[in-house]
Amino acid sequence: MSIPKRLFGNLLGKRIKIIDSRDPTLIGREGIITFETRNMFEIELDDGRRIFIPKKICIFELYYDAKTKIILDGGVLVNRFRKLKKMLRG
Repeated sequence: MSIPKRLFGNLLGKRIKIIDSRDPTLIGREGIITFETRNMFEIELDDGRRIFIPKKICIFELYYDAKTKIILDGGVLVNRFRKLKKMLRG
């Protein structure tokens, strides 16, 4: 599976929704990405609370604008900056 080039950009401020997860309490959660680490997203929910979501166990729906959304496995997002460096080297 090829990684969309859009994923190499900044995801902060993008809307995200969890459509599937190994943790059933996370399914359906939706909000704005406020912080990102190698393995986690911090998401601000619509009610103002912030939660940390592990990337590896979830399938996300990322909204880039009103017309564009991408559904992808969170495993692709883990270590995405290392993957970018590796792809740029050759």
